[in-house]
Amino acid sequence: MHNRIAPKGESPSDGLAALFDAIETRSGIAGVSSRAIGANEAAFRAMHLDLGEIRAALRAADLDPPLVTVCADVLRIPDRFDWTLRRTELVIVARRIQSDGYASLNLDYRDSTTASLTVFTEEVDGRFQAIAMTTPDGPQPAAFIFDSAPATGGVRIHVPVRQPVETPLDSMQGLPPRAMAVVEQALQTECAVASLLREQRPDLARAMVGWIKSWSDDVPGLARIAAELDKLLAAQAGANRTSHWQKNAMAATG
Repeated sequence: MHNRIAPKGESPSDGLAALFDAIETRSGIAGVSSRAIGANEAAFRAMHLDLGEIRAALRAADLDPPLVTVCADVLRIPDRFDWTLRRTELVIVARRIQSDGYASLNLDYRDSTTASLTVFTEEVDGRFQAIAMTTPDGPQPAAFIFDSAPATGGVRIHVPVRQPVETPLDSMQGLPPRAMAVVEQALQTECAVASLLREQRPDLARAMVGWIKSWSDDVPGLARIAAELDKLLAAQAGANRTSHWQKNAMAATG
């Protein structure tokens, strides 16, 4: 269950792609990223992902799987991005979503009502939209704007009966089991990467740990690991403050 208030903002993520690439290359952590594309399911997992590249990979494979799961710490949506989902359930789980400009995810309900968009995030930088495309004799097309994180942590755009609606979500437990397996692996990896970053980028590590703790009720085993890492970060912050105070005292006393 989502149980955390999102932070007020963070530095732009432009440099995070390079940082995460370096960690994946040098850290020795197994399975930091993965990609699997099949006829029935596609899953993309990494610390930094680009939704444009994901769409291109699916088109290159000439596949339109009914379930696409995207898990990242930071998900970038390029400017002028446009993706139409006809019978696909797209699940996005990312601590931070960065939209570079105009971006649209189109849910085509003219022939089927199976398409859906599920988003779990803590921070949205920029703006993107989901457009529900309907038949001429059906309900009116609807636009759902994402310019901030969902208050409950998650949201699903779908057609449960006849009308496209936005359903708030405060738990990931309703995700398809195949998607949930990808989410669990992603959060476990995030915890390992946060541990590596606690000295180099303590601010980022704290944000990552907070995101993991938000969903620890949904992922067994993560709560204890995240709590231990949180203690390490708190102890480190205290040590840094003490060191800073000692240096100032020594300077004052000569």
